This record gives sequence, C-alpha cells and structure tokens, in this order.
Amino acid sequence: MKNIIKIFLADAGRISKNVVAVVVVMGLCVIPSLYAWFNIFSNWDPYGPEATSNLKVAVVSLDKGSAVSGVELNVGDSVIEGLKSNTTIGWVFTDTEEEAVGGVDNGDYYAALVVPENFTENMISFLGGDVEHPQIVYYENEKKNAIAPKITGKAKTAVQEQVNSTFVSTLAEGIMEVSNVLSGQEEGAGVFDTIIGKLTELQGNLQLYSNLLNSFVGITNSASSIMATSQAVLPNLNDMVNNGRNTINSIQDAALNNSGSSESLLDMVTYSFEIVDGALEDLRNTVQEELSTVNGQLTGGSTITGDSSIAGLQTALPYIRQLFNNAVSGWTDAETQPKIDEINGSLDAIEADLNQLSASENEVSETAEALRSSLAQEIITCQNQIKALKDNFEYSVRPNLRSTMNSVQSALIDVQSVLGGMDGDFSEVEEVLSEYEGVLNEGTAGLEESRAKTDEVIASLDTVITSLRTFENDEQYQELADMLKTDPKQLAEFISSPVQLETEEIYPIANYGSAMAPFYTILALWVGALILVAIVHVKVQHEEGITDVKPYQQYFGRYIFFFLVGQVQTLITVLGEIFYIKIQCHNPFLYWLAAAISSLVFTIFIYSLTVAFGNVGEAIAVVIMVIQVAGAGGTFPIETLPKVYQYTYKYLPFPYGMNAMRECIGGMHGADYLKYIGAMGIYVVISLLIGLLLAIPFKKMNERIEHSKEKSDVMI
Repeated sequence: MKNIIKIFLADAGRISKNVVAVVVVMGLCVIPSLYAWFNIFSNWDPYGPEATSNLKVAVVSLDKGSAVSGVELNVGDSVIEGLKSNTTIGWVFTDTEEEAVGGVDNGDYYAALVVPENFTENMISFLGGDVEHPQIVYYENEKKNAIAPKITGKAKTAVQEQVNSTFVSTLAEGIMEVSNVLSGQEEGAGVFDTIIGKLTELQGNLQLYSNLLNSFVGITNSASSIMATSQAVLPNLNDMVNNGRNTINSIQDAALNNSGSSESLLDMVTYSFEIVDGALEDLRNTVQEELSTVNGQLTGGSTITGDSSIAGLQTALPYIRQLFNNAVSGWTDAETQPKIDEINGSLDAIEADLNQLSASENEVSETAEALRSSLAQEIITCQNQIKALKDNFEYSVRPNLRSTMNSVQSALIDVQSVLGGMDGDFSEVEEVLSEYEGVLNEGTAGLEESRAKTDEVIASLDTVITSLRTFENDEQYQELADMLKTDPKQLAEFISSPVQLETEEIYPIANYGSAMAPFYTILALWVGALILVAIVHVKVQHEEGITDVKPYQQYFGRYIFFFLVGQVQTLITVLGEIFYIKIQCHNPFLYWLAAAISSLVFTIFIYSLTVAFGNVGEAIAVVIMVIQVAGAGGTFPIETLPKVYQYTYKYLPFPYGMNAMRECIGGMHGADYLKYIGAMGIYVVISLLIGLLLAIPFKKMNERIEHSKEKSDVMI
C-alpha cells in the first residue's frame, strides 16, 4: 500500500513542478464538461414551436372553390386561414405553385404544400354519389437536413387535421342547423311534436277526402235510384225529364272537359245542387199548373176527377231529399249546418203539404187552393235557401276543398271515360236512363275503392302516430332530443374532434435537453477517460526511493491519478448542468453519485485496456465507444434499432449509467436506481481482471509493439 501511495505522490510532484503539465491537467478536467454542456444546450428544445417555427414551409392554394345549393365554398382558403394561426411551422404563403416548389428545389424551403384547384369540388363530390378523394400535394427536400423532414412532417399532419376539422365541423354545423329547423327547435317545438303534428294534419286531410268520397258515392247512388224510378214515378213530368237529361249531359260535358282534373269532383257537388234545384223547379211548375187548373174549375163550378201528379211528387221528393243530403254530407261544418237544417225543414214542410193535398186530391176548394199556393211558396223558399247554400259552397267552401280533391281525381277519370263512351241519344229516355244507371254503378265502385284505400291510409297513420308517441317517451330518444338541442357550433366542434386526449405524464421531463442530459454526460465522461489514456502514460517508470514495486502496485499507484482527474471532470460537468444549464433534476446528489460511479467504471475500464494491450487497448476503447453511441439507446429507443444492437446493448456500460441518471431526472421507481448502480460494479470487477491478470501474458507483446513504434520515428 505504501508503494501505491508513493507512486501517486511522485506523479503529483512531477506534475505540480511543470506548468505545462498543470495546464494540460486542467484542460483534461474541463474538456468533457464542455462537450456535455454544448450538446445538452443545443438540444434544449428542438421540437418546440419556438424552434420548429424557424423551419420554412411554403403553402399555396389553387382551389377555385365550388357552390353547394347556391352557397360558395372554398376549403383551400379555409386551410390558409387556419394555418395562419398555427405557429408550429414557419409557414410561407406564396402566390403560385412554381414559387413554392421552386423554393423547395433551391433550398429556400424545407417543404411545400400545394392545394389543387379542384380540391373543394372533390371534397364535396360525395353529394353527387361519385366520391373523389381530395389530395394535397406535398413536396419535401430531404437533402437539406436529415432530421428536418421528420419535423416538417408535422406540416402534413397539421394541414390534414386542419382540413378534416374544418370540413367535418362545417358539415356537422349545417346538418344540425337543418335538423333544428326541421325539428322545430327554433320555435320551441320538439322533433316528434312537429312530426306528429304534420301527420295529424295529413290524417285530417285524408279524412276529409274520405268524407267527400262518401258523399260522392251517395250522390251517384241517389242519382241511380232516381233514374231507375223516374219513368214510373214521373210519367207526366216531361219538363223534369228534359231538365234531367240536360243536367246529365252537362255532367258528362264537365267530366270530359275536366279530364284529369280534380275540379270535376267539386263540380259534381255543384251539379247536385242544380239537379235538386231543377227538380224543385219542376215541382213548382207542376203545382202552378194544378193551381191554374183548380182556379178554372172553381170558376166553372166543376170538380177534379183525379190528380196523379200529387202521388208522383210524393214519390220523387224522398229522392230529392236524399240527393241533397248526399251532396252536403262531405263538407258540412258549424257554419253551414244551420242552413242545411233550414233546407231540410223546408223539405219537411213541402212533404207535409203534399200529404195534405194527397188526402184532398179529389176536392176543389179554397183550402186546397191555399195549400197549393203555400206549397208553391215553400218550394220557392227552399230553392232560395239551396241557392244561398250553393253560393256559400262556390265562394267559400269550394276554394278550401279544391286542394283536397286531387286524391280522388283518378276515380272521376274512370267515370269520365265511361260517360265519354255513351252515344248521347235520348230519344228513348227509359233506355238511356237504364244505361246511365249502369255507368253510375261503375263509377260508384271506383269511388268506393278509392274511399277504402283512403281509409286504409288513415288507419296506417293512426298506427304510425301511436308508435311515434310511444317512441317519444323512450329514454334513449330523450337523450337524442337533448343532444339535438345543443348549439350547432358547439356540437360541430365536438364532432370534428370528438376525442379529447388528456395526457397524464408519468415521470415528466420539462424539455428535450434535460431528457438527453444523461446520454451526453455519460458520453462526455467516456471521452474524458479516453483522452486521459491518450495523454497520460499508464506505464510506471522506475522512481528513486521506491523499491520492490509489484505490478498491482504500479497498476493502482498510477490509476489514482486517472481516478481523481475523472472525478473532477464529473464534478465540473454535473455542477454546470444543474446550476448553469439548469436541467431538470429531482435528486442532484444521486445524479452526481451516478455520474461519479460511471466515471470510476469508465476510467478503470479504459485504463485497464491500455495497461493490458497498450495502444491496441486504446483502439478497443474507441470502438466500444462508437458501438455504445450508436446502439446503447441514448437517442433512439433500443427497440427501433437493428437486432444486433438490441442483443448487445445490455452488455455495455452506457445503458446502466444513463438509466441511473434518468431516475434522478424523471423520478425514482422502486429500487431501479440501486440495480443500475450495482450493474456498473460488474464492470469494475471485469476491469480489474483485465488490468491485473490479462495484462501479464500480453506484457512482452506490448513491449515489442512499443519498440516497433519507436523505430518508425513517426508514431509516439
């Protein structure tokens, strides 16, 4: 042990007496720290916005835009506006594609993005069913810098996210605004309330159609019955027959002239009023004729021999009443019902007078004359009432019903086609009326079929409305309704970016420089140890006063100098990183301890290689350093490196020193720090074996190599 101390003191004495040696030693202590500091500081935050914003990337939009439902849309301009607020990259907005691409080619820009002229058109191509994926052309200069393309690659992602976010947000906002309008949100109505209201309104209209169809069926049935019985009931009323024939012709002409129009159905109501009015007119004429006849007989003092006309009028009146009631059954309301009741009352009065006249039909008296006069007046009153009701229908009801008649148009077209095929020869009234009876029966069948289909639709609507009301109370629908009440812009922002990434940092590190500090510190300490063996001799020369020196004493005696210089290198480097560069470090003492142990391992390992193999050992230390720089996981994750590095890195000292220092920077986990420090101790044992045992058989070989170097007069 004394010889070891003597060797060290002798080395220290020689150095202290030589100014140049002192300066060199001082340089050896400082150089590794400079290497670590400059590298850490240069990598302080290269991926932050302040750094990457200095990388110029050109952007140009050639997009001509497109129109959607009269609204001009230009996604390219939206991209440009969005990127102007993005400070991740140094965007340069050019006017032409040539300027942008040319700048990449000559090195002015690291990359360029070109939005083509059909970008918006392709973006909305899905609306036309022919989907064209929009593309942005990206130009990249990979020659200018190896890392820059990886950083400017953020530009592609930023633009793509900007386009997708803008498009999805705009589309979602438009859909939600339309949904709010359709669902009645702006008026405060719910989605299903609006739908059910519309369906209920439709159901009411269809019910009105059904009522009208039912009225038309009644009208045709009544007309058929009148035609079937008119020959037998009214043989003496030629005028009535002629009027009926003219009316039927009018109906036929109206049907032909209004083929394909729903107006013909409304005309049937009007013509029904005219039939009733004509029939009443014939009744009145008949009564007037009888009144004239009775007056003559009263003057002449004769008696009436019989009045078959009264019986005919009694028979016809129920059909007239039925025809009238069928005509008004489909459109009555609170306003028209009193008028209809008045007309029915007038018909009741006419019927009562006819019954009284029938009872006294063989009498010629002033009472009978008064009855006939009263009957004539009641018929006139009834006609006036019907005329008023007809005017009300024409000028008030008919305009409202006109819009509801289209649904029964097809049925009238069928009737019109049948009526159009008739020859119109009324010379034989009975035969013609018989034919019309068949035609009306066919028309009635068509109307009844239409009414049945309408009733089916009404029943289906009942089912749909019931189902909607049931679904409206469903819990899931209520959640959907609440979502639809959301502000369109707010919901659009959610849809464009539905997932918010919340980062929970485990062992957070403030900046890239702090994260890289372990690697550059370990590398600097290895370089410091390597420089030591390159400048300071490891072989101990004979010293006066030191006798009987053993090889291990020489080994440890000279190593003390290497150890102390290595520790000074470590202390300067660590203090500068913590207090000058100010890296993140939760445990400064343990950080220094890890660095000090790493320096011990590196200096004794490289010292042992040099002791055992001389200059060859130094070369081996350089090779090991190169391998560790490339494959120790200091920069890139070890999993991303080739397999050969993944297999060998666990046998190298770098990873254990770096991991121990990372524990101090990012945060401790269990006993990992002690495990890494313990692993470093293995290399101390290996180093001692190399320096003390393996050096013995290689001693003569090293002497020959040294002798050959000296003879070359070139190598030192």
